[in-house]
Amino acid sequence: MALPVTQKNSITVQTTLPVQPYPLISDRNPIKTQRLIIRPFQASDIDALYELRLQPEVMKYTKKGVPDINRTESQEILDKMMGSPGNDMYNFAICDGKTNVLIGTGGCHLPVGEVGWPEIGYMFRKEAHGKGYATEFVNAFLDAYWVLPRVRTEVVVDAETVELSEGVTAAKECLGAITTADNKPSHSVLRKTGFERVKVFEVLGNHPQEEGDMTLWAWTVKWPSKAT
Repeated sequence: MALPVTQKNSITVQTTLPVQPYPLISDRNPIKTQRLIIRPFQASDIDALYELRLQPEVMKYTKKGVPDINRTESQEILDKMMGSPGNDMYNFAICDGKTNVLIGTGGCHLPVGEVGWPEIGYMFRKEAHGKGYATEFVNAFLDAYWVLPRVRTEVVVDAETVELSEGVTAAKECLGAITTADNKPSHSVLRKTGFERVKVFEVLGNHPQEEGDMTLWAWTVKWPSKAT
């Protein structure tokens, strides 16, 4: 069903969120799937990360919109993901399970995303596209994310991301994701991993060659009852 483009309408809810700061890089255990090793970043990842962030096919769907200008830009990104201020990201290097070489990055990169909830993101080398790696990563990441220690808290979120009865302010925790309206591969990944599209909105285009507004889709997945 098509959703209309809407403006933000914030609401304060009582919910749960992961305890901050996230576990230190040194305390994060690798996650192994059938084909991937999802592990903390290492200083030696710089070459593979730079190659990843040089690919226009990858960067077109990021907030930046274009490849990094030079290696220094990629190094700044790696430094941040290895020890962001306040340790407020839960990001991982996504690596080939046989070689342990970085082929993508992903995780919770924003503690407060576009619709108020923490936000997941991921990116893969173009050579890895269409092989199901993103779905494999998101499923594994969600398993790890939902079992992080939680704290009850108050959060300001977009009203379209929650279902509240009159007079009730408690809401089930969500993890958000943002895609462009034309990023069909990511739409498929998110649907397969339990996300639902909850909002359509417009922002100023992020690509230097584009003019005008860009349509974005907001997605959320709710805290699973099986998580403990």
